[in-house]
Amino acid sequence: MITVERAVRVAAPADRVWKLFATEEGQRRAEEGFVSSIEFEGEGLGMVRTMRTEGHIGDGYVKERLDHYNEAEMEMMFRIIDTGDVVPFADYCGFAKIIPAGASACVLLMRSTFVPVDMPEAEARAVSEENYRLFIANVHAAVAAGDV
Repeated sequence: MITVERAVRVAAPADRVWKLFATEEGQRRAEEGFVSSIEFEGEGLGMVRTMRTEGHIGDGYVKERLDHYNEAEMEMMFRIIDTGDVVPFADYCGFAKIIPAGASACVLLMRSTFVPVDMPEAEARAVSEENYRLFIANVHAAVAAGDV
């Protein structure tokens, strides 16, 4: 099993950055560049999002289920339930947490675990790390633009 973790400081209050995770529009903004669209089915725990992929992942879709959500702790976890035959990861879980760092900043912690399918671990890790690079860049861009 591979674990990929990233933690970065974001120059915005935690509750503002949380909106990129806790709202449908925020999730769409944060996934730009490697996800072309997201559709949501249901609400709360068990909600399923279908993401149309693009870019370095390839064109296709992936479905993830919301398995953990704690607004008070500003944390959530999605698990892939359908790879769409485009994401080469088995049992992928993605966890995110926003940690306040004073009144005007926060720390974004992200962790994913998965088993690569028919590919070398280094290549699978590189795909996940590129997802994080794009996601983190989108978070910083959203903050700079005042989108959150």
